[in-house]
Amino acid sequence: MYKTEYGSFDGNSWEAFCQTCFKLKYESVGYQELTAWQGDLGIEGFTRDGIVFQCYCPDEEYEPSTLYEKQRDKITKDLKKLEAKKEDLRKYLKDTKIKKWIFVTPGYKNKELVKHCRDKAEEYRGMSLDILDSDFDVFVQDLGFFAEQIPYVVGFNGRKVEINHIPESKENQERWKNSSISMVQTANRKNTHRVSDNVPRRDEKINKLTSLTISHFLNGNLMLSKIQSSFPDDYEKFVRVISQYEEKVEEMCITNSSDSNTLYEKIAVDLKAKIASSFPYLDETTIERLTNQVLADWILRCPIEFE
Repeated sequence: MYKTEYGSFDGNSWEAFCQTCFKLKYESVGYQELTAWQGDLGIEGFTRDGIVFQCYCPDEEYEPSTLYEKQRDKITKDLKKLEAKKEDLRKYLKDTKIKKWIFVTPGYKNKELVKHCRDKAEEYRGMSLDILDSDFDVFVQDLGFFAEQIPYVVGFNGRKVEINHIPESKENQERWKNSSISMVQTANRKNTHRVSDNVPRRDEKINKLTSLTISHFLNGNLMLSKIQSSFPDDYEKFVRVISQYEEKVEEMCITNSSDSNTLYEKIAVDLKAKIASSFPYLDETTIERLTNQVLADWILRCPIEFE
């Protein structure tokens, strides 16, 4: 199995995932799946405007040089079928000339694979195969190729998306803390209401709570940046959902008659449920992280206020 941020794949599940994505992504140009029953023609499907696809999922997470060799050899092997199977391919392509041959794999780690594709494209343009367009080209694409389709496909297949990111370093967190003194002071002031007066090492615990707030905020921002780049429509929806709920939070704080932690937990539970219902394809870990980011943002600014 090959692990990705959208789940683990083997050859069969990767092809099934790709086929669903192809049908969504290329519906307007007439994508047609070609099953391998009664013969593998070297492509999984094609569009009416001349794009063909080949899927490949590594058996495991190989180290970069081994992965490159396996992907390179797979590209080389399947491209040969354009010539070996040209008569069979013509039966399905009819007058459509192949303009692009796209190798779709969950991920690749060596940029030499791109060079290999360019070299093979040049080689095949020189072969004058009559099923190929004069501008025939070869590409490699990874999971990002399906950025727009992933939320729909993972939901349809019952998968859940986990948005992974590299955590913000302690150095960057400290740097941000020193440059955002007013926001840190706001968080400290609010967090004093969440720590009882008579607990041991109270100041230490307040500072720790503020450090957690900053960590949730900065790490959550990294996650949001990734969502914004990969799923821009869903990012805009997230901003709308949170902005709308923020008004309710301000009202809850004004009318609150319970203690600060009870209010905070109430807001957290409601917020998490709202994110989960608005984005059902996200996994539990991602929802938890997004909830923590929003809560931290509201602590650092003014939407959450304790009296």
